[in-house]
Amino acid sequence: MTLPNLKHLQYLLALHKQRHFHRAAQACFVSQSTLSSAIIKLEEQLDCQLIERNHKTFIFTPQGETIVKLAKQLLVSATEMVDFAKQQGKPNAGSIRIGCIPTIAPFLLTDLVKSCQKNLPELELYLKEDTTENLISQLAQGEVDTVILAFPIPAHGFNSCVLGKDNFYIAGEKELVDSISSNAQQSTLNYQQLPPQSIFLLSQDHCLSEHAVSACQLSDQSLINPFSATSLSTLVQMTAYHKGVTFLPKMAVDQGLGSREGLSINKLSDNFYREIGMLWRPTSMKKQTFRQLAGIVELLLK
Repeated sequence: MTLPNLKHLQYLLALHKQRHFHRAAQACFVSQSTLSSAIIKLEEQLDCQLIERNHKTFIFTPQGETIVKLAKQLLVSATEMVDFAKQQGKPNAGSIRIGCIPTIAPFLLTDLVKSCQKNLPELELYLKEDTTENLISQLAQGEVDTVILAFPIPAHGFNSCVLGKDNFYIAGEKELVDSISSNAQQSTLNYQQLPPQSIFLLSQDHCLSEHAVSACQLSDQSLINPFSATSLSTLVQMTAYHKGVTFLPKMAVDQGLGSREGLSINKLSDNFYREIGMLWRPTSMKKQTFRQLAGIVELLLK
């Protein structure tokens, strides 16, 4: 039995992702004829039709879709095997690719890099910032080794651990902030004095909005402004300009976000928070490194 070439499997995954032979070939830095020949070779080796072709278009067969899923798993395992060999018995050496969501990355990763340089000097970090949905997909496909994000998240098949809590603060126009947080040290918040559309949130791509709405028990949708920011920096700018209010995580407040823009900021009780957690593939050979990283992040969050 002849085993398929891993490079040919990479071409197959590129074609599945790009859905176009020319773009897939460009992504793999090969000619279109090379990629096309590799796909045909795969079909011959596997004795299985992977794609249905006509003169201008193609579709993946059901068998092809299954082979794509298996190929992803195989390539992830092969990559991890190579990384493990490069470590030469040193679990905290080599490289690790860390994904992080935008509402955590700017406020955590700088300190994480400094701490790793001190405590894990042989470990090379590669950092990537993206949304929760994209990072989970990239983790599954082996594009990153671990991700740091906010819980809760949809059901998944990864290993996970909670690293700490990130409390919510209320920030904005002083009169509105005071009216909301009059019961801040209790288990409820007072939204009755707020005018319509006075609460500003991030866009739906960012899980922070969903977590803030849930944790802070904001049920009246009429209070939420239809404008949605794409970053926390834009969010505080718009909140200040329109004299509204918003919710900010502690790690951002600790870095001066909101106060620089002149917002009034009140700490809410410990009942209002999001959990920061870490995910990695259960098949990964870097579990010891992940535990070391988790311990560092836990200290940074305290």
